[in-house]
Amino acid sequence: MNIITQLQTVLAMSTCGALMGMGFDTYHVFKRKSRLPVWLVFFFDILFWVGSMFAVFWILVKVNDGIIRFPIFFGMIFGAWLYFLLGSKKYILFLHRVIKFCQWLYRTVLQIIDTLVVRPVLFIYRVILMVLTFLYSMLLMILGFLWKVTRFVTAPFARWGQHLGKKMYGKTTGIWTNWKNWFHSKRKRE
Repeated sequence: MNIITQLQTVLAMSTCGALMGMGFDTYHVFKRKSRLPVWLVFFFDILFWVGSMFAVFWILVKVNDGIIRFPIFFGMIFGAWLYFLLGSKKYILFLHRVIKFCQWLYRTVLQIIDTLVVRPVLFIYRVILMVLTFLYSMLLMILGFLWKVTRFVTAPFARWGQHLGKKMYGKTTGIWTNWKNWFHSKRKRE
């Protein structure tokens, strides 16, 4: 392996070390904000380190065909050390600002959706419900009025109908009794 490939490998691994430091800080900021259960934090810790290991190995394969030597570890440690020394605090501060901006943006978008979509739809729904309730009560009132007028107009006929019904019932009762008596007397004769 020539010196240029070795320098490219050390530079790539130094970059990987710095990126792993950034990933580590990002992971810890989100882990603190999320308040996950301990078993889930353990699972995500393992997932983070295994993912980092695969990413570093993939970059190593791309840079120098996956050959592992001492300068690779030196480059990773140097890149991580340089990141934690110079950029970690600034990056964490930047990350907190990005998170606050995203939270503000989320709340603002929700307020806009509430103001432009949800409230008008609820207002239209309430107006329609109010109109339908008013129309329903008017319909009930009109039907009630018509029922009272119909009862008033048909009241004399209703009394006459009741009287007629009683007369007819009395006559049919007599017919039915006569019919039963005739049928029983016919059976007795046989």
